[in-house]
Amino acid sequence: MSANAAAAAEYERKKARLESEWTEGPGHLQLSKSTISNLFRYQPRETGTKRLSLGDFNQPISLDAESLTMDVEGLTTFETIADYAIARGHVPLVVPELKHITVGGATVGIGIESTCFRNGFVHDGLVEADVLLPTGRVVTASATNEYADLFNALPNSYGTLGYILRARIKIEPVQPYVHLHMETYGTAASYLDAMRAAADSGEHHFVEGLVFEDGRFILMTGRYAQSVPHVDDILRRNIFYRLVQARSDIYLTTRDYLFRYDPEWFWNIPDGLLYALFRRYAPARFRNSAFYTHYVAWKDRLAQKLPGAREPDTEPLIQDWEVPWEHAEELLEFALREVRLDGRPWAAVPIRTPRQPTLYPIRPNTLYFNLGCYLQVRKPEGKPPYYYTKILDEKTFALGGIKMLYSSSFMTEEEFDARYNGEAYRELKAKYDPQGRAKTLYQKVVLPP
Repeated sequence: MSANAAAAAEYERKKARLESEWTEGPGHLQLSKSTISNLFRYQPRETGTKRLSLGDFNQPISLDAESLTMDVEGLTTFETIADYAIARGHVPLVVPELKHITVGGATVGIGIESTCFRNGFVHDGLVEADVLLPTGRVVTASATNEYADLFNALPNSYGTLGYILRARIKIEPVQPYVHLHMETYGTAASYLDAMRAAADSGEHHFVEGLVFEDGRFILMTGRYAQSVPHVDDILRRNIFYRLVQARSDIYLTTRDYLFRYDPEWFWNIPDGLLYALFRRYAPARFRNSAFYTHYVAWKDRLAQKLPGAREPDTEPLIQDWEVPWEHAEELLEFALREVRLDGRPWAAVPIRTPRQPTLYPIRPNTLYFNLGCYLQVRKPEGKPPYYYTKILDEKTFALGGIKMLYSSSFMTEEEFDARYNGEAYRELKAKYDPQGRAKTLYQKVVLPP
């Protein structure tokens, strides 16, 4: 039996076991997995009364270079997927930059990256999926079969219509290295003009940018390369977001480029001698975002137990917002004027999606500007909790934009339904979860614990 056939047979065995062990019971379903969560709710979430373990659905199954597709189990991390695919000369169309994001999570959530201007979102690379419905039945959904309505509603459903057990995704050929070139601009307008030109030129495999409060707008464009003059080290010797400020050209292995922000969890590992030693000498298994997330959670729990623990003077601002390109300058100027990041950058990517999923109403074949922020910020004095999140949400919606829901949101159910196609969602929920075994989308992503 070939390796592909063996992996496919093992997947079918696990799927059959899951279906045979399925039991009905009270309470909402909650997914249990072995990887770190990449849902960044500002407040702790409740524990469901029934936990469903899908942790062993975490391996690639096969790669077909002729059809340019790859089959992977739903909880396979993009690190595992990338390693498997790159070794065979390919890569998924969109690879999120944090290693432990799973293919199922990035599909039912909204996954982005620096290839989005040409490949759309992560879910735009989905060909078909085996979905475990809240009823316990497994169906195969695609854009052309009887479950096309489910397929089109998977993006932004966050598991409330079902969990992906297997995904067939599109891939593209890859080369060993990436040559990244930086240009710095002095105004938002000139920067956005250059970014749009880069996205429309057809010359680049990657387009992204960083924006700093001191008025530096850095545009990064990249191309795959078969060979490079040298390879920059962004695990031990260099911090990626600082390196791009100091160089006009950077050369990375493709794998390092795909996960360039993972060793520092973007720009969240602090400075200082202790952390410098950690960067240089810590085992590689500790130099990733999952370890840092665990470390921060442990540190916060410890701080709360110490005598005299006080209210922290920081709060998370971990969000992504998207607006049509004609409103990009207004959103960017607003963010720079109203929010203080204390020297850390905003992240930006252009996005053009080929289709509009049911629950994420973004116009197809239209260029959007994505603005992301991924750090703890100082609480603005005299303002209510999560003030920055709320004003940026409000501005984005006022500009005809939308925000991703992997982090905390603050809106009424009526506002939520109007922005995320609540009427269509309720029809799908009644069809695929008639007993209400899974939470509703609003319960999952907005309501406090």
